[in-house]
Amino acid sequence: MGAALATAAFAGVEAMQNVQKPRPGQVATFAFGGDRNREFMLDGKPFQIRAGEMHPQRIPRAHWRHRIQAAKAMGLNTIAFYVFWNDIEKEDGSYDLTGMRDIAGFIDLCAEEGMWVLFRPGPYVCGEWDLGGLPARLMKTRGAHLRTMKNAEFMQEQERYLEKMAEIAVPRLSKNGGPILMVQLENEYGSYNSPHSHVEYIQWLKAFWEKKGAGPFYLSEGATRRHLRFAVPGVALGLDPAENEHHFQVAWGVNPEVPVFSSETYPGWLRHWGEGNWTPAREVLDVVRWYMKEGRSFNLFVLHGGTNFGLTAGANCNGKMEDDDIEPDLTSYDYGSPIGEQGNLTKEYFEYRDIIKNALPAGAQVPEPPATPATMEVAAFTPVKAKSFGRYFGVGSAHENPPTLEELGQNQGMAIYRTSLPKGPEATLYCRVHDMAQVYVGDRYVGEINRMKGQSSIRLPERGEDGVSLKIVVDTFGHINFHHKMERDNKGIVDAVTLDGQALTGWHVSRLPLTTVPQPRHPKGGRLRLAQSQSACFTAEVQLDKVADTFLDMSAWGKGYVWVNGHLLGRYWSLGPQQRLYCPAEWLKQGKNEVFVLDTHRTEPAPIRGCTERNTEVLKETENANNAW
Repeated sequence: MGAALATAAFAGVEAMQNVQKPRPGQVATFAFGGDRNREFMLDGKPFQIRAGEMHPQRIPRAHWRHRIQAAKAMGLNTIAFYVFWNDIEKEDGSYDLTGMRDIAGFIDLCAEEGMWVLFRPGPYVCGEWDLGGLPARLMKTRGAHLRTMKNAEFMQEQERYLEKMAEIAVPRLSKNGGPILMVQLENEYGSYNSPHSHVEYIQWLKAFWEKKGAGPFYLSEGATRRHLRFAVPGVALGLDPAENEHHFQVAWGVNPEVPVFSSETYPGWLRHWGEGNWTPAREVLDVVRWYMKEGRSFNLFVLHGGTNFGLTAGANCNGKMEDDDIEPDLTSYDYGSPIGEQGNLTKEYFEYRDIIKNALPAGAQVPEPPATPATMEVAAFTPVKAKSFGRYFGVGSAHENPPTLEELGQNQGMAIYRTSLPKGPEATLYCRVHDMAQVYVGDRYVGEINRMKGQSSIRLPERGEDGVSLKIVVDTFGHINFHHKMERDNKGIVDAVTLDGQALTGWHVSRLPLTTVPQPRHPKGGRLRLAQSQSACFTAEVQLDKVADTFLDMSAWGKGYVWVNGHLLGRYWSLGPQQRLYCPAEWLKQGKNEVFVLDTHRTEPAPIRGCTERNTEVLKETENANNAW
């Protein structure tokens, strides 16, 4: 079928006439229909999905309603969101579905605000999130294959997780009186590039959800036949992105009798440490104008990015090196989105709103945008240095060879690997570390090994006697979240450590998970003493008369982590572009607030102040990649 005929057979702007909204408890039938089953149909009429992506696990719960209302005021009718498995499942296998993790509560709030939902449970989601949302324990066996039926442990664990997702989602399907229109099966599976990828895995996921009574479904893939090779009959195709008629025709050429839509249209793009700041993709305004002219369904990824709080930020791989390339993502997930990290409505937000609103029928009733949440300044304060850095690490465990952190049951964080060195002349230490390490011989600091720079070795000085200690202090970024290289992204020391080719054995590993505020645990004067430590911990008490959102300016610091009242805001790094960490009002208190800083590149404190907005200076131009297939 040619492009002209396909367009003529498509309902187009007629789909925008269906302005039906979800009403809690009211059943609605969402299905595929029309010519060759290429239409989304809501209660028997063509329906245009106008979605905006936001992730509740990246948004302070107190701001959920504001973000949903802002999406509705832009003329959208649907919220799309990922669920991050590794954030809701605890170490003992139970689930934490409270606060920002209350997935059911978020779906119900969407319905309350009259917004439909595209439910994206994974189990793998990418999303620039640590390991694409998969639990790090699946990496305990080095080289374990993920996202495949050929790994029995993975299949067993993901089925248990999906059972929990079905408990939440199935009662909230539109046919059961909820707002969920479709469930996404997997995410960009055609981009994984693993020899273990196979269509039977997608078929298994479809069968799982069908047994639970769910449907219809969609897949998100790139807009080429290669990326769409795992398409399944009867499953709608979302393209990441679909920006013109050609993209739609490519998808219909693979799966001709299902609806096609743009499941991820990018109004901005992600950023890594060392790149430039966020910039909007202004050319996408014209793409949205085309969607509205043609009545095509779409999802803006992301409408609102939010924040990678804690250790949730993931990483990409740049393909320049065989195994050890990594591009860690920022703590901020602003993305250059129409709704900024703190909920501020950008110039582009109002331009998108005008395009969408002006194309809608009067019955769409687009409301006025909500007010941006208040922000505040916090006067500069300077923390004081706390206990000796080595005292924050646990007593540790003995190993013949250095284990990865996953083998020790830890996801990211820090660790000190120790062994003894033989006496001898200056020598080369080979040490593959994920992701950065500071090396000490005795009490002497020798230097740093940085994976981002392709480093895996360092020269050690002459040792005049046997038994001199070698200490390797490891710090990590999030796991790679895209491409099958994520299967090899264990953290810590990931290979045998050698000195001039001779393996070093007899290791002792002390850990610092960073999942809670570090506490001194090692006895004073113990074996973890680092006389020339390049890292330090700092504390401060900050008095506040009022609370509102703020951004902690860490530009005077090196690289590290900040906790406020026990909440880990995330990583900061002078490398930039991000210099300010978002701190939501709900994590602050009137009166005394406790701030804890762990800096891996400073031993003396510096001032911190609270700002009303994040830093946005571009400084370095970085391209918005836009998944250009």
